[in-house]
Amino acid sequence: METNRNDMEQLENNQPSVETEENQAAQTESPEESKTEAAAEQEAPSPKQKKGNGGLLRSNKLKRGGMATVMSVVFIAIIVVINILVGLLTERFPSLNWDLTADKLNTLSDQAVEIARGVEQETTIYLIGEEEAYRKDRLYSSYGLEYSQISNLAEKLREVNSKISVEFIDPDTNPGFISQYPEENLVSGSVLVKTEKRHKLLSVADLFTVRSNQNTYQTETYSKVDSALAGALEIVNLDTMPVVTMATGHGELLTSEVLGSFEDLLETQNFEIQKIDFLTEEIPEETQLLMIPTPSTDYTEEEIQKLREYIDDDTHAGQRALLVTCHASQSELPRLESFLEEWGVQVGEGVVAETDAARVALRNAGYVLVDPSENLLTENTYNPLVSASSRPLSLLFAANGDVVMTESLWTTASSAYVATEDMTEADVATLETSQQTVACIAEKRPRVDGEESRRSLVVFGSSYVFTDTFMNTAAFGDRNYVTDLLGYCTGTDGSEVSVMTHQVQTNTLDVAASVSTINVLGLGVFTVGLPLAILIVGLVVFLKRRHL
Repeated sequence: METNRNDMEQLENNQPSVETEENQAAQTESPEESKTEAAAEQEAPSPKQKKGNGGLLRSNKLKRGGMATVMSVVFIAIIVVINILVGLLTERFPSLNWDLTADKLNTLSDQAVEIARGVEQETTIYLIGEEEAYRKDRLYSSYGLEYSQISNLAEKLREVNSKISVEFIDPDTNPGFISQYPEENLVSGSVLVKTEKRHKLLSVADLFTVRSNQNTYQTETYSKVDSALAGALEIVNLDTMPVVTMATGHGELLTSEVLGSFEDLLETQNFEIQKIDFLTEEIPEETQLLMIPTPSTDYTEEEIQKLREYIDDDTHAGQRALLVTCHASQSELPRLESFLEEWGVQVGEGVVAETDAARVALRNAGYVLVDPSENLLTENTYNPLVSASSRPLSLLFAANGDVVMTESLWTTASSAYVATEDMTEADVATLETSQQTVACIAEKRPRVDGEESRRSLVVFGSSYVFTDTFMNTAAFGDRNYVTDLLGYCTGTDGSEVSVMTHQVQTNTLDVAASVSTINVLGLGVFTVGLPLAILIVGLVVFLKRRHL
């Protein structure tokens, strides 16, 4: 047994171990295989290394998420800053705001821009009333007036010229300002334009017109804001105010009750209107146009001499004019008519009428359609011109002495005739028709200080031309023609009339952009929708990048 045990131990000692065999096998491997395994051992991470890489991945995710957050915050901040800058810019430069109204109510006309650019004095436009009441159209809202147009255009005038400023004056919180102008009716909705020289008040009637359409029975509102503001700017900046003087004291047929629209026209053309009793008061020295509005009694010799001294004055350069209107109901005025004949103008009896129905307005034979002169004011075209119930005028000569020119302004067709009170049926049956003159002009051109000046006498056979019926009717061109004639007679110096009143209807159906459309675009899209969309996009980008 012992011998067997020794044999077994000897056998175990002589048997090669597994480790020795593996080592020997490793020693028999090729050098390339040894290098590959060595490289694999170097690349295989240790347990510590694996733990460190996991922390690095989490760190990269954190960095990317943080960067996404920062980018989102910065993006939103940029949008907020852009909105603030746009708001500040549009407040400082109102022209950056889009005018979505169909008739461009919030856009300055060319004439308004030109006048604003010419302002050389510090000029303030005071908007009487709360600022919000203007901007939110709360003033006279029951009439449908868009008062925001006033604040919009006033601020655009300020943008055109830095010498123009705009201030809102609340009568409730600033009664001291209101008390500075006790002669004016400064109420909410009125506008005061002021320089050191003078001020001009614009009432709601100067800014808007509200009337009823006789055909549709609907109330129509018209805006005159653009031309009213432009006219006020011009008038407060003039060195001297041109004056139109109305002669009274002879039972004049044309009074303020029927001359309202004509007087409004004069004011919008920057004329100051003065009225004098011609017998007892002197003609104001600044008068450029003296009007004799259809007197019913004759002038005295002293008054006729006053007329001569005014029109023949050789100490004032520039232009002066005398405007005389007539009517068939006037009594005989021998002295006044004799003065007119000195200028080559004779006023006849009767009323000019028409036989051609195509040359008649409003189905009245005495409302005659007339043609303007081809030699004067030819640069403009006019709607039909109407001379109603006109006395016939005759030109006694083309030129004579100091009178260098007499010319017809308005003439009828050759189908017209003169109807008189003593006309019989036989006379009607054998009418003699001919062209008639119903308005004319005569001129003298004296030299004052070595320069030629102009003195004009204008005679209208019809007083109706200057009444509200024709001055306020767009279908007829009488208003525009009279406006241009005033400009011609008063000259082209510092008192030149330049502002044309333009009315735009504001309550028409606006297919370009209704109030609801403007609210949707302004509040819904740009104020809420666009910023909200940008915020949502930013959050989506943030969340997606956070989970990368």
